[in-house]
Amino acid sequence: MKTVSKTNRNLTILTLVLMALSLWAYRESVNRADRFQRGQTFLSNLNPDEIARVEIRQGGESVTLERQGETFRVVEAQGYPASNAAVNRLVGDLLEISLEKEIGTGIELAAELELEPVGESTVEVLFQDAAQKEMVRLRLGRLFEGGPGRYVQRLDRPDDPIYLTSEGLHVKVDSTSFLRQQIVDVPGSEVVRIEGTDFILTRQGEGEGLSLEGAPASAEPKTAEISGLESILRNLSFKSVYVADDEEVRDLDLRSALSIDLEDGSGYDLAVAEREGRYFLQIAGRHSVSQVAISLDEAEEELQEKADMLTRADEIEDFNQFHGSWIYELSEADGRRLLLSQADLLEAEST
Repeated sequence: MKTVSKTNRNLTILTLVLMALSLWAYRESVNRADRFQRGQTFLSNLNPDEIARVEIRQGGESVTLERQGETFRVVEAQGYPASNAAVNRLVGDLLEISLEKEIGTGIELAAELELEPVGESTVEVLFQDAAQKEMVRLRLGRLFEGGPGRYVQRLDRPDDPIYLTSEGLHVKVDSTSFLRQQIVDVPGSEVVRIEGTDFILTRQGEGEGLSLEGAPASAEPKTAEISGLESILRNLSFKSVYVADDEEVRDLDLRSALSIDLEDGSGYDLAVAEREGRYFLQIAGRHSVSQVAISLDEAEEELQEKADMLTRADEIEDFNQFHGSWIYELSEADGRRLLLSQADLLEAEST
């Protein structure tokens, strides 16, 4: 009996020792997790796929991005699509923040580092999920004077310390920086005809540039201006965008400026208005497909050609469905190019 009693006592002691060791190991792991390590990631637990809303504020400026399907929309621009590259750059830059040093806590320290209260140089970023639950709220304070870093703090976690980042970090706050600014992108080599207010440009042969029809024989065409029109649809982008019934653009006198034909039978019609040195565009696509007949004995090449025509027709329909709701403000250079006349395309005759 004594042997059994001694064995039970030893097992009890062993169990208590193992429990103590387990508790010690757990506390040590927690302490190691809480202990700052130079180079650790600031937002290690943020899942970018769960972000449904982003708010960025600095001074009097702000931008709000809301996810719709696979893309984000810019709330301040009446829901115009955001650039995927710009949103990915923002999220990626924040996810890559590595920390150089733990600075401390306290209201006085936060005020000194321009984290609290929010000042002109303070940037606040909020990430929310689809249920509008706060995922992360952080603030960027002033830049570190002795190096590239910047002071940063999470506000969604109580008593989270202020850190110094390893690298400088700049977050854009203006809505324009997040807009998908490209309207259309068509290489000049695909343009076969351009009709302006009083001129027509056509391509006479493959590999040749556009030439001016009906120009006087003695007149010398301006190659640069004609080449500029030929490539006008190449990465055509805007400065600002407005819903078509916005008060800013509601009374614009939009007039047909250019009708551009492409080699695949589709094209674009551009209407332009100029007001006080600002240039505005409304654009519509068109295609020549009304219906396509397909027979079973057609060659594969012919079937593929008809399939491409139908695909392009669908693209134009989608283009018009979206862009028909918007009016774009262009750069002065693009605006002036759209309003060129035949006289602008010819060198002045010498006397």
